[in-house]
Amino acid sequence: MLSELRDSTAELHREIEEENAAGKIMDHSISITQYKNLLFQNYVAYAISEKEISAQLVNYEPSKYKELEKDLDQLNVPAEIPLFSGSDFFCNSEAEAFGAAYVVEGSAMGGMLISRNLKHCKKLSSIENHHFFNGKRDSLKSWNKFKKLIESKTFTEEEKTSAINKAKETFEFFGQVFRQQFLNS
Repeated sequence: MLSELRDSTAELHREIEEENAAGKIMDHSISITQYKNLLFQNYVAYAISEKEISAQLVNYEPSKYKELEKDLDQLNVPAEIPLFSGSDFFCNSEAEAFGAAYVVEGSAMGGMLISRNLKHCKKLSSIENHHFFNGKRDSLKSWNKFKKLIESKTFTEEEKTSAINKAKETFEFFGQVFRQQFLNS
């Protein structure tokens, strides 16, 4: 199932990576305002999606949006979900939740790469602790737990289709969020 999800979403994954300001971390040019907006965009996307996933998957523990709340708090950015076009994201079944969780949990690997570059961003040097992009190997624990869970489950063809479609929809949802300019200062 994991390889089917990966293969089916590879193009969307690349597109979303190009649309978000994390590239400015990779080239070390991000400003504090851009970083705040990136954190807020991630907060919105993860808070909404993790809530929906946890409603369908009993053992799912939402954690990413909580780390983002800590980052926003230390930067004096209120962690409040605004209404915006495209904010209606739902998981209506366990299979859909698995598809959405694939996107959410899989982001840990990209976060590790981003975290290694934060220390080279001079305009962010005043930030002592990064909670979401923390670079700790512990960040991969939830991905590994998810991989074991999804590999232990048998999916019907209908459930596979549902999970793949929701993974695609989740990438598209993240893209919609990353196109929003939530913070102006």
